[in-house]
Amino acid sequence: MRTREAVLRAAGEAFAQNGFLGTSMSDILQRAGVTKGALYFHFSSKEELAFAVVAAQKAAVTRLAEEEAAKEVPPLQAVVATTTRWARAVQSDPVVRAGVRLVAEQGAYQRPMSRPYGQWEDVLTQLLQRAQDSGQLGEGANPREAAELIVAALTGATIVAQATHGPCDLPQRVEAMWQLLLTGLLPDGHKVFVLPRTLS
Repeated sequence: MRTREAVLRAAGEAFAQNGFLGTSMSDILQRAGVTKGALYFHFSSKEELAFAVVAAQKAAVTRLAEEEAAKEVPPLQAVVATTTRWARAVQSDPVVRAGVRLVAEQGAYQRPMSRPYGQWEDVLTQLLQRAQDSGQLGEGANPREAAELIVAALTGATIVAQATHGPCDLPQRVEAMWQLLLTGLLPDGHKVFVLPRTLS
């Protein structure tokens, strides 16, 4: 299992830096410091390895959401905290950062990636449904549609951040995103919402 994790991390570093097409198995081998046989024992192709990196990124999303949902905080705050913690993970974790990039490179793979943003949409829908049930969302807010909008906004913020300054300012972009989105999500008369101190 240590070998698999070493290969996965090395792949994350390479994919995050160079993308799928710009990365070779030789690059990953060199970074991982393992034998060719050890690498191919765990992953039969570069595409399989890329999909494993994406799966690890999705697992990180689920873990963050579950951790925030378990806290004694309002559900909407858990939604915001999940996304801001994820923005920090994109900064610090090459596997998460690579997963984000690889999801955006759909045209590079021989087989389609199943529901590339589905994990995000599902976990946020669950949290937003709880927020609606507790009266934190306005009457016109649809949890699923809101989740899809949030994921689209996060994706756009990530792409712009990567194309300009890299992930260093992604948390600030996510915070700015929430300042706008919360105006439409909160009920009338409840337009004041304190963002979690995840960004400070």
